Amino acid sequence: MTKKILVFGDSIAWGAFDTELGGWVQRLKLFGFGNNFNVYDFSVSSNDSKGILFSLEEDINKIKRIEPAEEYAFIFAIGTNDAAYFNNKENKTTSKEEFKSNLKKVIEISKKYTKEIIFVSIAGADYSKTQPIPWTQGIYYTEKDFKEYNQIIEEVCKEKNTIYLSVYGILENSDFEDGLHPNSKGHEKIFQKIITLF
Repeated sequence: MTKKILVFGDSIAWGAFDTELGGWVQRLKLFGFGNNFNVYDFSVSSNDSKGILFSLEEDINKIKRIEPAEEYAFIFAIGTNDAAYFNNKENKTTSKEEFKSNLKKVIEISKKYTKEIIFVSIAGADYSKTQPIPWTQGIYYTEKDFKEYNQIIEEVCKEKNTIYLSVYGILENSDFEDGLHPNSKGHEKIFQKIITLF
């Protein structure tokens, strides 16, 4: 039976602004066809750790009911929207404490279904365009916050014995379409890093 890889993330994992192949997850899907695994993308634009935690078990069980497999792997690409703040640096989408707690809960749920759990770091940004972002008034993404939230992801993964894959710093400013979302070249770089795990 073919291995199933389930991806949970935000608009970046959903594939926004990759006009060539539809994002790094879609590239992973195409790669999987020749490597005996299928990829299912449950990513949602603007999603954060709270949103993933809310729908995680329901999404997993959809696949288990419709297309059961002997092996599952879960990839989580979250943190970008958790680290955002609105107007005030203290007004985070998700506090560090809640973010850490959410990650642990996500892992606890996931371990009921698989031992292969992967967290992909926040990719970074062209910070000259994200303080604030131009398309929604008052929302900020900063280098300091991204590094701190990536550190939380890495620490939780180490504590819970899950895989942490850093893609932070592999993209240049020219690899971001709007400052936050990678363009096709950026998605390709992320994909090339992720396939090293498969």
